Amino acid sequence: MPIIGTDISERLDLIPAELFVWEIHRHKRACGRCKESIAQVPAGEEPGGLTTPIPGSDYGFGVYTQIIVNKFADHLPLYRGEDIFARAGMLIPRNTQFGMLANIAALVSPLIALMKARIVSASILGVDDTSVRMQDPALPGKMRTARFWLYRGREDHPYNVFDFTESRGRDGPAAFLSDFCGHAVVDAYGVHNGVYLGAQDQIFAACCNCHARRKFVEAKPNDPVAAARAMATYRGLYDVEDRVKECSADERLELRQRESVPLMNELHDWLIEKSNDPRVLPKSSLGKAVRYALNQWDELSVFLGDGAIPFDNNETENELRSLTIGRQNGLFVGSHRGGEVAAAMHSMVSSAARHHLDVWAYVDDCLRQLASGSTDYENLLPDVWRASHPESIRVYRDAEKKSRRLTTQQRRIRRREARVA
Repeated sequence: MPIIGTDISERLDLIPAELFVWEIHRHKRACGRCKESIAQVPAGEEPGGLTTPIPGSDYGFGVYTQIIVNKFADHLPLYRGEDIFARAGMLIPRNTQFGMLANIAALVSPLIALMKARIVSASILGVDDTSVRMQDPALPGKMRTARFWLYRGREDHPYNVFDFTESRGRDGPAAFLSDFCGHAVVDAYGVHNGVYLGAQDQIFAACCNCHARRKFVEAKPNDPVAAARAMATYRGLYDVEDRVKECSADERLELRQRESVPLMNELHDWLIEKSNDPRVLPKSSLGKAVRYALNQWDELSVFLGDGAIPFDNNETENELRSLTIGRQNGLFVGSHRGGEVAAAMHSMVSSAARHHLDVWAYVDDCLRQLASGSTDYENLLPDVWRASHPESIRVYRDAEKKSRRLTTQQRRIRRREARVA
């Protein structure tokens, strides 16, 4: 029967990742006259280019990149990486993977150092920390609590740099911020025991108002009327912040002075009233919320005098989730060195994800550039790299961010209109 037409349909399918081997031939050449002089291209300098980021390694760039993406972008512990590589036909033990990560951390350290230098050269940054379990070297089999610190630059230096310390003491932040001069947006811990102690007249705290608001949310079961009163004031403050989000720092300061200052004064008067109310017990959740806000009031009010200082530290907290999501999978770090390696890798991956980049493409290109001896670290910064690699931008992430922001703005507009009506 003759063909009278053809219907074509398409369906997406998948072939799992496959490993392959680079076979590199380096010819040895001998002098045809003396028969003694022998010449050979040194390993790693083949005409086709480098095939591994670490001299002498048995693994190529793709394997190193995949281990980094598995662990720090997809939040998979190294033992699951063993299974992933085994499905592709090769077992790479987890201790081997960690050794590879340690070597890569040393390779990317100049890039991370540049990110840090840019962040601390600014006048405002966000700081937050989270706990992680670490094997105690003095007591085999026992765990101790260590910390990952996140230092988040603002939009002028949009990078996330992580640091690892074995305690929540001030020594770690003091060392990281030794060259910083300005305001650090922190929680209450940063005011009394944290980031700027020992740096008088150099580092100043701007406390997160979302933390203060959260205390009143927790107090709702204790005193719903009083908690609702405080939360209503915070809704008004967030409405102001929503309207000035796209404004310049000067415009933001002008509107804050006109609308936020009266709201903060009203809230402060109410807090003083509640602190003197004998019905508000000091150990009740409402009493703790009131005392928390009053104890940090000066730091909570810093945003009223500088339009560049954010109202809360939510953006830093959100970036820190990139680490805490995988913390339950990883369970613990094996040593101080393991924490330092994880901090370097998180800095690289989190900064790329912040700019909605294809993390695999970004990490792979960084490794290739750095391994080849490039010192042009400026062009490897994620915001600069994004501008020169538009094909590696996850545009759907940009769209999602704009959609969420628009939804939040519309909700607050409807709420403002309802109050006016």
